[in-house]
Amino acid sequence: MGFRLIPGMLAVVIAGSACGGPAAAVTSPSARPAPWPERGIVLAKGNDPPLAFAPQVLDPAAGVLYALVPTSVASPSAPYVLEAIDLRTGRARRGESYRKAYGLALASGVLWVSAGSGAGGHPVLDEASPRTLATIRSVPLPGPSTMVWVVAAGPPGSVWAGAARTLLLVSADTGAVLARAVLPSGLYLTTLAAGPGGGNLYAAAARLPKPYGAVVLEYSAGTGRLVAQTGGATLKYSAGGAWLTAVPGGVWVWFRTGMLGQSGLLRAGSLSVGGGFPANVNPANSPATGVGTVYDWAMSSTSAYGGGALWVTTNGGLLACVSPVTGQVRAQETVTSGQALGVYSMAADPAARQVVAVTSTINDVTGAMTITLLTFTPPRGCWR
Repeated sequence: MGFRLIPGMLAVVIAGSACGGPAAAVTSPSARPAPWPERGIVLAKGNDPPLAFAPQVLDPAAGVLYALVPTSVASPSAPYVLEAIDLRTGRARRGESYRKAYGLALASGVLWVSAGSGAGGHPVLDEASPRTLATIRSVPLPGPSTMVWVVAAGPPGSVWAGAARTLLLVSADTGAVLARAVLPSGLYLTTLAAGPGGGNLYAAAARLPKPYGAVVLEYSAGTGRLVAQTGGATLKYSAGGAWLTAVPGGVWVWFRTGMLGQSGLLRAGSLSVGGGFPANVNPANSPATGVGTVYDWAMSSTSAYGGGALWVTTNGGLLACVSPVTGQVRAQETVTSGQALGVYSMAADPAARQVVAVTSTINDVTGAMTITLLTFTPPRGCWR
């Protein structure tokens, strides 16, 4: 099995303009500031390291990378093992084993494993302890065992879980369903993201019939009431849904148009464009050109919020801190450890003023992949 890009395993590149205006000025090579301090720990090497196929989530506050690692990449029926990897040493401790595991999330103090091993062939959400990695309970879910459920934090003590057109608010203490919502007809859920304040929930969905494209919806996190929905123009060039990072006052959205892609900021309450999305600035039949900005990139991008900044990467090895209000770049840096083929997960640690990312590179000669845990120390001006 070769390398693949999946939600949460995306890659990183930057500069550019927001909504027609220039982003923060990019310094000339002669006036370039000192590189951002960077250190790395090699986590895995090989032609097909299992960690390359592992759903994963970073918790820098706890100093842990959680990953659902397949026991074999050659067999699709091989079980997955939940691991906790120390961010300082790279050492892993193993926990529960899961059959047909599809996704992993950390919300409301619990690890949530999307699995297909429920009774009668139905999917389940398994709650696991971040401390012991043992399963606490299994929450049965509707649908076939192959249905992949995504999870985002809900109000305190709960999470939102979604698949296809169904959204469920689930109690983290009992597994009981507290509320439900249904996406409009013709949509298929790809991602959920919880607003930092806990009051809103964002959902990205692919349009299934022509003209395809994607839609972002905003819901009340407490009730599941639909608050806003994007029109057809904003994400009409999407090749299959979108991914989301919620920020105070809105949500950062990115999607692929094919081999290229674009990103931008939508405002909470209306989901109107707050910055980015090149197609909205200069409409064309081919809106994404892959020029290498936070708004217009080749192959892939990912992002995370923390410390008053939106952190964005794109394929090619660039990392930027971006204003979560305007979408403009505050500062950016090239990853000095080499071109980053992929970024599997990323998170900010405001207490340490560092950004942590799990990246991959491929040797041009041997084709072997190296997965590295990189820790960056961005400039003080990035943090708020």
